[in-house]
Amino acid sequence: MSRVDINAAIDRLLIKTKGELLSRIEQLSYNIGIQDTGTKVYCHMLKIDANGHTRIKDLIDYIDTKLVEYAIPKKDLDAAKQYLQETGSPAKIIELKNKANSLFTNLEKTGEGGEILLYILTQEFLGLPQLLCKMSLKTSGQLHYQGADGIHVGFDKESQNLHLYWGESKMYQTISSAITACIESLKGFLLDTQGVSSVQERDLQLITSNINANINDPDFENILVRYFDKDDDLSNHIIYKGICFIGFDSDKYPTEDDLSKTTEFIKSQFDSELDSWYELLKKGIGKHTSLDQKEIHVFLMPFPSVEKFREYFLEKVR
Repeated sequence: MSRVDINAAIDRLLIKTKGELLSRIEQLSYNIGIQDTGTKVYCHMLKIDANGHTRIKDLIDYIDTKLVEYAIPKKDLDAAKQYLQETGSPAKIIELKNKANSLFTNLEKTGEGGEILLYILTQEFLGLPQLLCKMSLKTSGQLHYQGADGIHVGFDKESQNLHLYWGESKMYQTISSAITACIESLKGFLLDTQGVSSVQERDLQLITSNINANINDPDFENILVRYFDKDDDLSNHIIYKGICFIGFDSDKYPTEDDLSKTTEFIKSQFDSELDSWYELLKKGIGKHTSLDQKEIHVFLMPFPSVEKFREYFLEKVR
């Protein structure tokens, strides 16, 4: 085994924050185990400001600040930071922001807002960095990337197992339809066996072929490539896990006609619904053989309207 400190190398990939997201969303529950499964749930809602307004547009503004780190490979980010340090000019960073915006589709039914929320929540609450910058691989800003909505990475030093987290994001009007669609999309990535026809194969090839751009750490790249080489025994030490972001509509939020609701009041309303959300999730997982044995982390978040979220997101990134 290499002398590379894999946990330290993974930590260097993680883009940390100072908790800015938490001024915009309120935690409803954290790391709740779903009975008879390997699934953990993290529930959040949008906060309400003192004027009775839901902080949805402010959340979109925050998402916009994360576009570059989400959509641009680490090697390009490192080069732009170095240019700033050497010259004092943010020109290269501005170039990357323009490039990042151009990679997002303007299709009305886009799911890319949910995908970047999945990325943000995974880094913020699970501390797992992105392994593949999929947006940079798109051939057109008017197309969606075909494959997992996100791929994140972790490591267990004791077992020397590399943990590959396959991500899926769905935002539907109802929680039940969003759960069904998300689990359906995720199951192949967690359950399909290795082989050239497997669901994971194309994304695994992209990880290795773009590893320098996404890692920018030759020693760590060399050890990672061994995990993805089927002829290397380390390929037996990859564990597939799942992460999901599920957004759905709720009528609990303030309306234009009633701005009297507070974060605390709405949170109390959602608290009474949490068990039913967990039950729907358990039922959705139970429809697929062996999926209950997989470790899956699920972020659940109600919105006043997922369609409005898409609309605001498109307005911001266009």
